[in-house]
This record gives sequence, structure tokens and C-alpha cells, in this order.
Amino acid sequence: MTALVEIELKFLLPAARRAALAVELTGRGTAQRTLLQDIYLDTPDLHLARAGLAWRLRREGGRWVQALKAARAGALERFEHEVELSDANADAQAHADTAPGRELLALLAAAHKQGHAPTPCFSTRVLRLTRRVRTRGAVVDVMLDEGRVQAGGRELRLREVEFELVSGSPLALLALAERWRARFGLVLDPRNKAERGFALATGAPDAPLRKAATPRYAQGATVTAAFGAVLDECLAHLGRNAIALASPAAGDPTARGAHVHQARVAIRRLRSALSAFRDGVAAPPPELVDGLRALFATLGESRDRDVLDSGVAADLARAGAPPLPLPLPMAPTDPAALMREAATQRLLLDWLRWRTALSDDDAPPDLSLKRLARRRLRRWHRALATTCRAFEELDDEALHELRKRVKRQRYALELFAPLQPADRLKPYRRGLAAAQQALGEINDLVVARTAYQALVAADPAAWFAVGWLTARLAEARRRAREALGRLAMHPAPVR
Repeated sequence: MTALVEIELKFLLPAARRAALAVELTGRGTAQRTLLQDIYLDTPDLHLARAGLAWRLRREGGRWVQALKAARAGALERFEHEVELSDANADAQAHADTAPGRELLALLAAAHKQGHAPTPCFSTRVLRLTRRVRTRGAVVDVMLDEGRVQAGGRELRLREVEFELVSGSPLALLALAERWRARFGLVLDPRNKAERGFALATGAPDAPLRKAATPRYAQGATVTAAFGAVLDECLAHLGRNAIALASPAAGDPTARGAHVHQARVAIRRLRSALSAFRDGVAAPPPELVDGLRALFATLGESRDRDVLDSGVAADLARAGAPPLPLPLPMAPTDPAALMREAATQRLLLDWLRWRTALSDDDAPPDLSLKRLARRRLRRWHRALATTCRAFEELDDEALHELRKRVKRQRYALELFAPLQPADRLKPYRRGLAAAQQALGEINDLVVARTAYQALVAADPAAWFAVGWLTARLAEARRRAREALGRLAMHPAPVR
């Protein structure tokens, strides 16, 4: 019986690089081949999956191994408890000495009261090729998994590379993974087989849209511990939308646009976190922040194109505008290609490396988390209120900057949410959301008007669009003035 925390990292492997990586694994004659046949169990309404648990039976040669896995904070860590069984009959009591095991038993008991019993949900059949690599500071198992996930009549093919720490430093594992990523074009994938199997069983997208979530940390947490939880949430938010865009099936324009938007939200939240926790934790290297800024801007080109293509142009047509060519900018980088680029993948791994190295030693010893949050949110609120009162003096560029500061305050409020009762923050959060929406409408209209103004010299019919957008802007400014006025009147957000 073993209970441990797995430290691992998974990647998609491009088909064109499969042969080269297999040669690398087998070239020294030390690789092992193992056939893994897994059955994942859950209740009919997926109580376990919704709780973040994966309960698995695995046949390894002539023996059966039962495992319970549970999500943990961070991209690298995952709880796993394994027991060997004499046959294929699952035994939930075998995990009772662990906290996730007790949660498993409670969920199964609740399901039993409803007349539900755990049954096979999906299965996997994988041929695993493993090589143990000794690198400076760590021993790592590098595994190539190829096979299928099956659920009902549906099937999903798998081809992934996993790096699992046997002993040593997680930072050494990350350094090794980066070298292999660069050589074989690997694409970071935060999903595990259980997630993909449950998605297949329910007919959900293989890489569903990931929205922002509230980070989890205790009210008495240190500044570093809270910041680590915030980083974990922001990186998970970004990473899961990144893999959705990078996956081969990321072709639906509507879904792609939603993933682009959420990836940008994740980057903005991460940058807001860096500002909110400034003075409480060490700053990341400038190249990491610059890389995020560049990725955000490139994704923004795709978003602006979508706004013009599917939003403003349709509204103009309904308003009776004469036929006009869409003033689309030069075709931006395809988001799927962008997420698979070496620079993007290296950036994501660099952020994981920086997060893994985060230490309480870098934090001021006398700074409490609550004092930091109170000081930051109050100071930013006062600055926002002052700018909101000067609304009539703000040009388009100043309004764009104000929108970014409203977003920063809203995200910081969400990232500090574990410190305050949710009900106390609701009115202020609604005020920030209303201001952000109003300023966002202005920004989209300004972008569209600028684009159509560039067409006027070649096509005078574009004046219709410019005039219509100018009228819309006047109405949008009226709504923004009201929303910002209410925000300026709001008292300080935290006590």
C-alpha cells in the first residue's frame, strides 16, 4: 500500500516527432514496455469526478492495482494512493486511512442512499514506453503513452509524454522537461487521463472552456502561501485555455473566440496579482512579464478581429449601412499556432518554474496578508474614484487606461476574496463589473470607428459606419458616466 504525492508534467506529442522521441527512449536499451488497462469507476451522476477524485482499477500483467487520485494545488502535484488487490473487485475501504479516501467513502455513501452504486465509467488501454533518466538534481521517469480511451460507443486516441519525479528536485524535473520540449516540439497539457475520459463519457469537449475561479487559501495564510494559491489559479486558467487552443480539434470559431477571451482574462488576472502582491513577494524576472504582455497583445489582435467580424459588422448591416468591406487588420497569428509556438510553450514552463521556486524566505517577515490586501484595495479605490469624477475630461486613451484599472481592481478583489465575507463585497463587485462593461463597450466602438475611418479615403460609404459608431459612442459614454459615478460614490471595499 502506498500513499504519496505525484509530481508530474504531461505534454502532447506531435505525430511528426513521435518516431524521434521513441528512438530517444529506446536508444540506450533501458526502456520498459508496459501494457496498462484501466477501468475508471464513478456514480451515474459523476459524484467523484465533480469532487476532483479519480478512482481507478488497473491491470498490470497478472495483478490488479487500485488507485485513488485527487487534485492538489499547483500544476505539478497530485495525490495518489495505491493498493494491490487479489482480483478486479473494487474496495473503497482500502483508501480509508487517507483524507481523499474518507471523502470517497462519504460520496459513495451519499450515492448509495439515492440508490446509486459505482460502475465503470470509461476505460483506457495504453502501451507505455518508460525510460528512467538521471539528470542533475533528480531522477525522472520519462514515459510515452499511446492508446485509446473508450466510453460507450465513443473513442479518443491518446499520444502523450509524461515526466514523473522519482526523486530529487521538481525544478530539475522542469529543466529536463524543457530540454525535451525544445527537442521534440512538446505541447504542455494540464489535463490527465481521468479528465479526458470523463469528458468523453459525458459528450463534453475534450478541452472545455475554463473560466476564472476563486483561489483557495486560509485567512491566516502567509503572503507567500496566498500568492502561491493565486498563481496556481491564474496559471491553471491560462494553461487549460491554452491547451484548448493548441489541440488539433480547436477549429470551431465560436469556441476558439471564447478560449482566446479567457486566456486573455487569465493573463490580465495574473498581471493584476503581481501588482496586488507587490512588496509582499519577490518580483518575477522581467522577461516573464514581458512574455505575458506580448502574448496578451497577440491574442488581442485575434479578439479585435472577432469583434469587427461578428459584432460591429452585423450591427451595421442591421442599421442599413451600405455594403462595405470589413476593415479587418492584417490576419493575426492563428491562436492555435500561437499556443504551439516554442516561445509560448517555453513561457508557460518558465512561469511554472518560477512558481515552483517561490519561497517564504522572499517575503517581508512583518507583513500580514490582510494588511497588504486592505492597503492595496483601498489605495486603488481612491485613485479610481478620483479618475471617475473627472470623467468628462477623459479622452479615448484615458478611458482605455481607466478600464484597465477597473479590471485590475475587480480581479484583485476576487483574488483577495478568501479574506472577506462574500456578501460584503457583492455591491462593490457589481459596481466594478458595470463600470468594466460600460468602458469595454466604449473600447470596442473606438477600435471599430478607427478601423472604418481608415476606409473613408478609398470608400466614402464608410462615413455611414463612422457616423453610426460615433452616435453609439455618445450613448455608451452616457452609460459609462452613470456607472462610474456610482462606483466613485461607493465606500472603501474592505475594512
